[in-house]
Order: sequence, then structure tokens, then C-alpha cells
Amino acid sequence: MFLAEIIGVGDELLYGETVDTNTAEIAVSLQPYAVEVRRTLRVADNLEALAQEVREAWQKARLVVLSGGLGPTPDDITREAIAAALGEALEPDPAVLDWLEQLFADRGWKMPEVNRKQALKIPSARWIENPRGTAPGWWVHQANKDLVCLPGPPAEWRPMWAEVLPRLNLPQKPYKQVTFKTFGLGESRIVELLGDLFRREGAVEVGTYAKMDGVAVVVRGEPSLVDSLAARIRPLLGEAVWGQNGDTLPALALGMLEARQATLATLESMTGGALGALLTGVAGASKSYLGGLVAYNLAAKSQLPIPEELAARHGVVSAAFAEATASAAREMLHATYALSTTGVAGPEALEGQPVGTLYVGLAGPGGTQSRHYRLPGANREMLRQRAAHAALALLVSELRRAP
Repeated sequence: MFLAEIIGVGDELLYGETVDTNTAEIAVSLQPYAVEVRRTLRVADNLEALAQEVREAWQKARLVVLSGGLGPTPDDITREAIAAALGEALEPDPAVLDWLEQLFADRGWKMPEVNRKQALKIPSARWIENPRGTAPGWWVHQANKDLVCLPGPPAEWRPMWAEVLPRLNLPQKPYKQVTFKTFGLGESRIVELLGDLFRREGAVEVGTYAKMDGVAVVVRGEPSLVDSLAARIRPLLGEAVWGQNGDTLPALALGMLEARQATLATLESMTGGALGALLTGVAGASKSYLGGLVAYNLAAKSQLPIPEELAARHGVVSAAFAEATASAAREMLHATYALSTTGVAGPEALEGQPVGTLYVGLAGPGGTQSRHYRLPGANREMLRQRAAHAALALLVSELRRAP
């Protein structure tokens, strides 16, 4: 059995200041291989403790992957811990030191002395280039075992891992994965809908994962069984499915708008610009997204071209206000479609409505409509992101129904 262990490094992971998504992503990336992830763990910035965990993992597993702790500050001790665990001494690499100094020079800065430690490695390790940061990674291959050490920021480690993973020569296994992306159904409701098709063991399995853009339903395993099971599951999820596999809501919505030569405007309150940020994060968004307005407090909302008595009669957290602001945005920017968001991001209730309340307005050629949601979320940012994705899910649904 090919065993793997994944170690996330950093006090922030243990104190909850940062959610360790790196470990989950790395584990998912290993699923197409005949590799059993036997253990994942998070370790504080403690040299003795980390060295002990690396030593234990190296003894048990064929593959050990670490992320985090490769920065220049004194509490970044992953290099030292690996050196202690493998019984080797750290040595400076003049070529990497030159690269670091040039990197800072290109930015018009002199390299701080603390960054010199990022040019240290043990003799048995080879460098993994980091094109997006100052922390190159390590790859150690000894006695038919591999240890890969990556920096913590996802934008840095992802391309590095993508470069190294195929070169590890991991054993392959027959594998296929189909992911249905849904919005509007909770995980428990999906389990009810799937009934006996919700399998967690065997040659093919089904999993549900709550994400900002809804709940993903994943069918994976033996390729010959995945397609037939996915074909039985898809009709049960109905119109809640907005995409599949690598689809994203903003890219899907913009692509559908462009195909129709249609345009979109936004007028945001609860989402505070998160909706516009999702849209403008897609390359080429300007082909269909005209722009938007964030009207957050009552004074700003009173300036919108909507009847003055509407807010007094229905409140600003209401279906009527969402529809009126969507219509106003469509008219102001002369757009084919317009989305609006209004709701309660917290921490206090508003107009008698609880935190998590969301109304999305949608105006288009077929008229104006609104949708009411009660979103789960532990904090304002989570609610803003879920609200922005809810708005896009409504738009995608409308575009699919439109003639």
C-alpha cells in the first residue's frame, strides 16, 4: 500500500485564524492515484514538535507533503524541522541567494537579511521553483520515498504542486470523477433525494461538499461505474444543478450573456461589491458586464430612481425593494439584465429580519422577479460571498429558461 501523509504548518492553522484548505486540496489531488492518505495533521510553529511529526511521517509513509512555514521570519521553521528529522544540515545555495537578491532588486528594494534563510536547503533536497513568491519549495527523494515541501499561500503552492505531482511517478488507478454543482439544496436534502444512490464505499462513491457556490455532488471511482451512476443522479437534482465539473458561476453567467449578445448591470447592497468582484474576476468580463453601483446606507439608497414611498411601505430588505433596484440598475446602465441584492449581513437583525436574509432582484426582457433566501454563514464575508453566488445562480437559471 502506498501511504501518504499531509502536514499543514503554522500557528494560524491551530488558532483558527486561517482555515487549512491546503491539506484538503492536496488530498483531493491525490485521489486519481493509488495512494491512501493515511493521516493529515496541523502542527504549530514549534521546531521540536514539527521535527517529531516529520520524522514519524517519513518513517511510515511513501509520500509526505508539507505546506507552510517557508517564509523568512524566525517562526518559519519548516526547513529546520525537516533538516532535523532527516538528520542533515542546512546549507546556503549561492544561486538561489542571487535569485532572491535580484527578485528584490527588480522591485526596487534591497533584500532584507532575514530573507537569506530562504536560500537554505539540505543536500538531499532539490529546489522547486516558486514563480510567484520568495519561498522556493523542496523535493526530497530518498530510498524510494518522497517528501515535498511547499509554501503556504495557495497562489504560490498550487502551480508548484502541479509541476511536481506528475513527476512523483505515483501509482495510477482507474479513476473518474463527475461533479454536479447545485444551488438551493442543502446537503441533507440532497442525501434524501439520492436515497440508495448515496454511496460512501465500494468501487464508486458519492460525496456532498458545501461550498460558497452551493453544494457539490461528487461521483467518483471506477470509470465504468461512474458514468452510469451519474446519469441516474443527475435527474434527481433537477434544476438545482447550475454547472458541472470545472464550471464557475461568474464565468458561466458571462459566457451565456455573451452568447446572447446580452449585457448585465448590478446594484448591490448586502453584497457590498462582492458580486461585481466575482464578475470582474473573469477575463473578458467587460464584453457583457457593464458595471454596477453599491448603494449601502439609506441616504445612498434614497438617491436611486425609485418611488420614495416604496422603501417606507415595504422596507429596504424586501422583495419589492430588490425588484425596484434591479429595474433601476437596468434602466440606468441600459443593460439587457440587471441583478440587485439586499439583505442582512449582520451582526444585528434589520427591519425585523434575521442575519442571513437575502433578496435578489433580477430585471430582464421577460420582466422583473425576485428570490428570497435564508443563507447559512458564520460571518459577514461568508454571507456576502454566498449572496453574490445566489444572485448569479438566479441569473443562470433565468438565462436557461429564456427563449
